[in-house]
Amino acid sequence: MAKERIGYFENRRDPENICSRCRMCELMCAFHHHQVGNPRRSKIRVILLGKGEDIPVTCLNCQDPPCMNICPTGALSRKETDGMVLVNENVCIGCAMCVNVCPAGAIILDPVDGVASKCDLCGGDPQCVAYCPAKVLKVTDGGQLASHRMKQFAKFLLHSP
Repeated sequence: MAKERIGYFENRRDPENICSRCRMCELMCAFHHHQVGNPRRSKIRVILLGKGEDIPVTCLNCQDPPCMNICPTGALSRKETDGMVLVNENVCIGCAMCVNVCPAGAIILDPVDGVASKCDLCGGDPQCVAYCPAKVLKVTDGGQLASHRMKQFAKFLLHSP
């Protein structure tokens, strides 16, 4: 079962291939899900670390998801077909227990609805990926992202003093 997620594939040596802080991913996600241009309603977050090291973060669809395990109402469940962890907003009571245990900090309480909100890959057509001007967001199963990170780290080691 492939556990797809959104991966961030930057190339620090190419300024055209890093997160530019445009936050288009957040805007398109919010528009796709709620028909609003409010990044606070997005299911993806650009974490502003500064110094050009901003990173888009989404759900990891963990092997053993703590969010799913702690939910008192069973509002979080895994799709059998692809392993995606989804939120049933009709069952969620907004207790934020899932928010508190998410290792990536990828679950939020929607500021309008007050229920858990996380990436659902836009039902198979992730808008953050489609509209990212730098093309640094891709759908991955995690192995591709790990391979990319290893290559980036090896290049760093090769060129470090």
